[in-house]
Amino acid sequence: MKYLTKEMQADMARQMTFKARDIDMTIYNALDGSMERDFVLDSLMLYRTKDGGFAGGLYIDNYNINTSVYQIYEAFRLIDMVGFDNTCDNELYTDIINKACNYLYNRAEMIDNKWNPNVKSNDDFAHSHEFSFTNENKLLFGYHPTAAILGYTLKFNKPTKAYYKKALAYANKMINEFLNMNKITKYEFISFNSFYNSVKDLNKFDKLDLFKDHLIKLAEEAVSSDFTDDDSIKPLDCALYISSKKLDELKDFQLDYIIDSIAPFGLWDHKKSWGYDKYAEEDSAMIKWVGAETVNNYFILKKYGRIE
Repeated sequence: MKYLTKEMQADMARQMTFKARDIDMTIYNALDGSMERDFVLDSLMLYRTKDGGFAGGLYIDNYNINTSVYQIYEAFRLIDMVGFDNTCDNELYTDIINKACNYLYNRAEMIDNKWNPNVKSNDDFAHSHEFSFTNENKLLFGYHPTAAILGYTLKFNKPTKAYYKKALAYANKMINEFLNMNKITKYEFISFNSFYNSVKDLNKFDKLDLFKDHLIKLAEEAVSSDFTDDDSIKPLDCALYISSKKLDELKDFQLDYIIDSIAPFGLWDHKKSWGYDKYAEEDSAMIKWVGAETVNNYFILKKYGRIE
């Protein structure tokens, strides 16, 4: 079993200072305990739009300056990463969650119990292929990021909020649909895992144990041990918050692989391309991804006790 050593961490923190975006730097510092997590909220404000959503490359592969559901998901994912929930009394946290949920539940269209992660105006800005506004991408994402957002809504809001009650109704319908699904996409695995992690202690869903068992079954059928293939469904994609003997063994191998794959300069490279040669901005995005990849991997290693 391999660990991120103290020497590697010191080098990583130094390199993050030179190479990471402000938002990634604040998250990294919050995760390693060197900065208060409230600074993450301040950094997110750089990406907030007038309608209360998020845009402008918060998720790096989409440069659209207009709000999209996926960019709100990314904001919520980062807020969750540093440990915020509905017990927080920070006024900025409350404002961010309220306005983002207002956009989601009162302005964004939901069809077949799902939000479309993309918006048509994506096509007016530099973006990776998967953020083009197409029916193909709607199928690619499926219940992602809807499932994760429903979980975050329940985790971030008090039960008295209207958004909470709406999310509860949508989530019950989603669970029933999920139990009849025999195959899900890589993105859906990520989102359903996130949903389960957000709601597992709420005691709000009669079928949550069935949900978890079905998710484990699908994960065991779909998981790949080819960690070099960007398109494969890896253990930490499909089983980040669920567990079985087979999945846990594969997760251990992937955690070792993550540590082995640190680049010579002390951080992690981003290897996934935009899927076409349409935009020159892909080059700058790949540079920005270095800090974001490092934050994501550091979070996972910390979660699984792989940091000295």
